[in-house]
Amino acid sequence: MVNLTPKQKAFADEYIKNGGNATQAAIKAGYSKRSARVIGKENLTKPNIIQYINERLNPIEKKRKLSAEDALNELIDIWQGEVQISVSKQIDRLEKNKVIKHMQYEYTPDLESKLKALDLYLKYKSLLSQTQLEKAQTEIKLMQAKLEQLQINSERSTEEKLDELLEKISGELDGTS
Repeated sequence: MVNLTPKQKAFADEYIKNGGNATQAAIKAGYSKRSARVIGKENLTKPNIIQYINERLNPIEKKRKLSAEDALNELIDIWQGEVQISVSKQIDRLEKNKVIKHMQYEYTPDLESKLKALDLYLKYKSLLSQTQLEKAQTEIKLMQAKLEQLQINSERSTEEKLDELLEKISGELDGTS
């Protein structure tokens, strides 16, 4: 499991509960209302928080057989106003929640639903882009560290070779070789 501060964990849990509202998640996690928007956005750039959120969502997605691709396709369908199919149940609460009637109906998403779907899609795309950017930056740092190490090793071996040559030359000049 990922190491998070209690506030970060509360933020991530609230973010999952409320469906992706970072500002509200930050407020519920105990951050000040004044800084909640900035902190919420900042928290979503932290790899450990993103990893925690993904770890919490993966089992749910697997259980419900929901892939990110399916979810994105559904968002796009809603945004484009495709006819949606919904299911409803009528339950008798007096008889231990016995299902009385299953209903299936079709509807066309309203403007508010379309805009919300578009907003969620764009949030996903920016989050994905941010994650890809952070991954690329991490890879660049690793490559730079490897390059520096190679340069250090290369310099040492060159210096060692020069020292050996100088010793041989000085030995020949001294006549000890």
